[in-house]
This record gives sequence, structure tokens and C-alpha cells, in this order.
Amino acid sequence: MDVVVIVLVIIAIAVMIFKRFSSVVYYIGIVDIFLRVLDFIANNIPVPALTNFINSYFPNSISHIIEIYSSGIFTTVLLWALCIIYIILLFYLIRTFWKKK
Repeated sequence: MDVVVIVLVIIAIAVMIFKRFSSVVYYIGIVDIFLRVLDFIANNIPVPALTNFINSYFPNSISHIIEIYSSGIFTTVLLWALCIIYIILLFYLIRTFWKKK
């Protein structure tokens, strides 16, 4: 249950810093994209020191963090919550794209 406390603290800090739900959604999206880019770099650049550093200090994605530190139905609930956040992020991105046109 340590992951529950960690997730709640991270969300509380994000809400306190950004103060708007859309900012929290963007923050989660940015963090996940950053982790996935690092994973791509670690897998595709043949520098063993860099690969070992990235693989040992950075997880693959937010879903990977959830899968590592939780189990059972709680993992399923968190992954569905993350999926909903991704859908909301997609909605915000499409809305912003259409407003710019």
C-alpha cells in the first residue's frame, strides 16, 4: 500500500503546484512521454553505459511504475484511471489543435 501514498502525494503536489485539472493532465502526459523517450533512447543507442544508467534509474512509463509497485485489482483501477487521463489529454490536444486552425 506504499504506492497508494506515493500516488496520492504526487497528485496532491501536482494539484497544489498547477491548481487546475488540465495542468495536472498535461503534467502526467509530459512525464509519461519523457519516460517513453528515455526508454526508446536506451533501447536504440548502443552505448552500454547510457543504456545501463537509463534502465537502472528511470522506469519505462507511468504504467510500468503502476505495475511494479501495485498488484491485483488496485493495479487495474490505476491503469484504467491512467487510460482515462490519456483520453482527457487527447481531448485537450485535439481541442487546442482545432482552436489554432
